[in-house]
Amino acid sequence: MDRTALVHLTKTDGLGVITLARADKLNALSTGMRRELGVHLEDVAADRAVRVVLLRAEGRAFCAGADLADAPTEPMGWRDRILLAQFHHTQIVRMQKPVIAAVQGAAVGGGASLALAADILVMADDARLVFPFTRLGLVPDGGAAALLQAKASPALALDLLLTGGELSARDAAQAGLTRRVVPAATLDETARALAEALLRLPAEGLMLTKALVSQYWTAHLQNALTHEADAFALATTTDGHRRALAGMRERLSREERS
Repeated sequence: MDRTALVHLTKTDGLGVITLARADKLNALSTGMRRELGVHLEDVAADRAVRVVLLRAEGRAFCAGADLADAPTEPMGWRDRILLAQFHHTQIVRMQKPVIAAVQGAAVGGGASLALAADILVMADDARLVFPFTRLGLVPDGGAAALLQAKASPALALDLLLTGGELSARDAAQAGLTRRVVPAATLDETARALAEALLRLPAEGLMLTKALVSQYWTAHLQNALTHEADAFALATTTDGHRRALAGMRERLSREERS
């Protein structure tokens, strides 16, 4: 394993484990990190020896969302970045094998979308899904709106996304997004045990069941994602977004100086 990599992949006895490994930046998704994630997703999808995939992260947070340090400066650049995030998340949705996401701490913005793309969500009791888009004058990205509506409800999606809200692990369980909330100290152990349990089941049954369920809610997914990318690019041109982004960067700068 390349310890300098931003995303790690290990394969053992049919299990592919993809690990976000930028803990010092709360696993914020830089361009380089996105690129590595895409390579590993393609790898596990194509490798017939891998029958179950586990997506996890190092450190105290699952993923802080997009890394603004290398953020695009013009709308079409943002559109390309959103399209790449969408591509990764739809790779997970459309992958024939089951994908488990193990989430600790904060999963913010695109990080929440990444977690929701998985087939089974395992959450530490300190985990939360955060949707700050409107607070930045933006629209949801990474398929967040489509995933929340498909896996929970339109009412919950509207409440969370319009208010820039968040879901604790307990609230996520009550909303039906997960039925597996565990102590943070046992998250990895629990997620791996679940993966191993799936590995003991016939792979063909798992593949066909995932296809059967997903075809119901993914029928209009691509249209929704296309509109999302265009709307996000448009939102980045607004005065509201520019003011919100400047305010956030000023707050971060003050925090770093203090």
